[in-house]
Amino acid sequence: METFRLHFMASEHMVYDGEAESVSLMTTEGSIGILAHHSNLVMAVVPGTVEYVPAGDAAREAGLSGRQTVVVSDGLLKVENNEVMLLVDTAERPEDIDEARAKRAEEQAREALRRANSNRDVALASAELSRAMSRIKASRNKHSL
Repeated sequence: METFRLHFMASEHMVYDGEAESVSLMTTEGSIGILAHHSNLVMAVVPGTVEYVPAGDAAREAGLSGRQTVVVSDGLLKVENNEVMLLVDTAERPEDIDEARAKRAEEQAREALRRANSNRDVALASAELSRAMSRIKASRNKHSL
């Protein structure tokens, strides 16, 4: 299978930098899947999960094989010249998620949504709720990934 270069970064760490076969994620325009030689684009990323299939030496060196799942916050996706740059505020692997903490974050986001007084407050609380729910789902599914 053909590959492309994936630069996947969170604000405080590099998630993956190397060849990949595919990446799929949610954007403000909906779900998107990227394969080698995808057309150029720039899109906003919404909280949820990113799935990617690493390939090549970087994947082997990192001990990665098969589909990888990462829970992300909002960010930016850029595809250009067979390179994909994915920049997000936060990124967590399912095995690193504290489910109890994620449940507390979900409760806080639901309360913030109930108290929201403006469109901005609703948008912020909705993003936090989406992220919390993605974290809980990924944490529960970590054994099947």
